[in-house]
Amino acid sequence: MPFSINLAIITGNVTRDPELRYTPSGTAVCSFGVATNYSVRKNDEWTDVPTFHNIVVWGKQGEYLSNTLKKGMKVSLQGRIDNRSYDAKDGTKRYISEIIADTVIPFTDKRSPSDSYGDSQASASAASQTSKPSTSAPADDEDKVDDIIIPDEMPF
Repeated sequence: MPFSINLAIITGNVTRDPELRYTPSGTAVCSFGVATNYSVRKNDEWTDVPTFHNIVVWGKQGEYLSNTLKKGMKVSLQGRIDNRSYDAKDGTKRYISEIIADTVIPFTDKRSPSDSYGDSQASASAASQTSKPSTSAPADDEDKVDDIIIPDEMPF
């Protein structure tokens, strides 16, 4: 058999809340949409063009994501592209392309949406200065630690 690759890697925003269903045998199936953008230039002006992807996640990871993902969240995922057909309620044959995801990583932000980056940093800095006297200036590496976002739980 010749060598072939079917790999999709995308990072985008969730377009609809996940829908969790179960097969007759009890396997979880989570489906949701993700939008990605690319830019095109028309008459010296750049325009973003969205592409909408149907995503399917099976098993325990699908159950986890159905409780974690919300419309508008940013996610990164890896999987394979699958094309299938089905018969619609009106009797016509429909075709659909989906990404069957193996790995989905939601990007979560622990700050509240009303906080701006500068305000939360300033208030954290003020709180640390009032709670204890500073004997030396913080190292540059210590400031960078606050920029790292770590999810509460990993999706696998």
